[in-house]
Amino acid sequence: MKRAFERPALATAVRDYVKDFIIEQNLQPGDPLPPETQLAGDLGVGRSSVREAVKALQSLGIVEVRHGTGLFVRENNFDPVKEILGYGVRANSTGLSQLTELRILLERAAIEDAVPAISREQIDDLKAIMIQWEKRVRLNQPHEDLDESFHRILYGSLGNDMLLEMLHQFWTVFDSYDDPVLHKDKPADEELRQHREILSAVEQRDAPLARQRLLDHFAHLQERVKIVAGIREKGEG
Repeated sequence: MKRAFERPALATAVRDYVKDFIIEQNLQPGDPLPPETQLAGDLGVGRSSVREAVKALQSLGIVEVRHGTGLFVRENNFDPVKEILGYGVRANSTGLSQLTELRILLERAAIEDAVPAISREQIDDLKAIMIQWEKRVRLNQPHEDLDESFHRILYGSLGNDMLLEMLHQFWTVFDSYDDPVLHKDKPADEELRQHREILSAVEQRDAPLARQRLLDHFAHLQERVKIVAGIREKGEG
């Protein structure tokens, strides 16, 4: 029992050491880290414990191994969050509903602060997106990327990169959820109209109205998610 406990404990200690080292040395993405042999020697542990720690740090998106070059600090990312969320919506019959609720709660709160904070330049950027969007609707072209860009610019006014990255992961997980019922599109002209209405409220600096129009926009998604959840429950029953 003791031997089974030691190696995981050592690997955890090495992992914590590397994270502290990155912070204390103020290392930036792309900066090199000590090689595994040096880490093992400095800490007085075996190479196997260091390798286990490095694998764990890779899975957390903290470091990257460049074969033939060494160990480096990785660019900040939310890949582990995407993996966890993606698994959760598939493994749990209520996972998709809960993820949808979480996204709406975040955006509902964010838009209240975004409306007074958004700049004139950002509003102009949103208007430019709407012009592109209208052209694509007329040509019957996809517009999902514009939809995400609209929300990113809107909440970009808050200066919170973690919020933007979290919202991006929500998009990624929803897009990767392979279910035709979920992806039954709202009529394109309706989607366009709702975003115009959100933008109009934002331009008026009317946060409560912008929030309500955002919630109206989400009603279609909530309906789709409810149908998918019902089908899953019947299938698992």
